[in-house]
Amino acid sequence: MDDQQLWSLGDIRLKALLANLSFEGRIVLTDLLSGYRKAKESLAAVVAAVDAAAVCRECEGQCCQNGKYRMSVLDALARVVAQTPTSADFAQKPVCPYGDETGCTMEPGLRPADCVLFICDAIDQRLSPQARSILVTQEQCLRECIQQASSMTGEQMAIPLLLWAEHGGK
Repeated sequence: MDDQQLWSLGDIRLKALLANLSFEGRIVLTDLLSGYRKAKESLAAVVAAVDAAAVCRECEGQCCQNGKYRMSVLDALARVVAQTPTSADFAQKPVCPYGDETGCTMEPGLRPADCVLFICDAIDQRLSPQARSILVTQEQCLRECIQQASSMTGEQMAIPLLLWAEHGGK
């Protein structure tokens, strides 16, 4: 099975996972995903405040290479629940399949957690102690959301969607 087929299979399995949750379970998961999204937006805002875009332009987004496994099950589920389809071009290797020539095509709150958590040395040098503290707090929030969603669904929400789809979930 190629990456595009795995992506489609993962999408089908995510929708089935949602359909199998109780009404109350879907409400709890939706609230959890809202907090997950807000934590990612907060992380992205801290990094944007130090003009990370300039740093990324200078290095030409080296951290965005080979990104097909960055989209976790929970990241993809958040996009499904938000009714925000994901466009993935797996043919543009080694460039991230979720971006284009201008960069990431996803809004920060719906980007993969790996992408918003990664802080390169050049950006790290620009961060104040207060900014680092915010990053630590929001990273912990993301990790708690992942753990709670995993417990709630019985699925490993932190693993890459493509691997989850390939191995039948769990």
